[in-house]
Amino acid sequence: MTVEAGFIIPWVIFVFVFLIYAGFYLYDKCVLFQDAYAVCFRGSIQKDESEALSYVNAHLKEQFGEKYFGTDGVWADTDKKGREITVYGSCSVRVPVGHFLTMAGNDGWRIQTQASARIMNPTKIVRRCRMAENVLGNPKRKK
Repeated sequence: MTVEAGFIIPWVIFVFVFLIYAGFYLYDKCVLFQDAYAVCFRGSIQKDESEALSYVNAHLKEQFGEKYFGTDGVWADTDKKGREITVYGSCSVRVPVGHFLTMAGNDGWRIQTQASARIMNPTKIVRRCRMAENVLGNPKRKK
């Protein structure tokens, strides 16, 4: 019985530790994409379209913050092509014994994401819709 327990107990501990670190990885992956998209979206709806990229760059650090478990922090970058703004994010989960607890792929426990949003001016869109409504006439709104 002692010999069997000597083999089983280390494996049970290994499985629990792996599940905990896999949970850190999954949490960080979800939060990283959520943060990238949130800051990207907020930048895309700025009133002045030329301010979108500067807004995103100014709020990257604030959005990503210190909420990631088991990482050294987040690397973030932005890009703007035409009316599309993209935020790239990357982080790496620290694992105590990395070569035993490897994930699939060459980067192992590295998480990378990107989120894009089309830059638009909500005020202009509402004004154009109201102008079209006035031109076409709205049967429900009789004066």
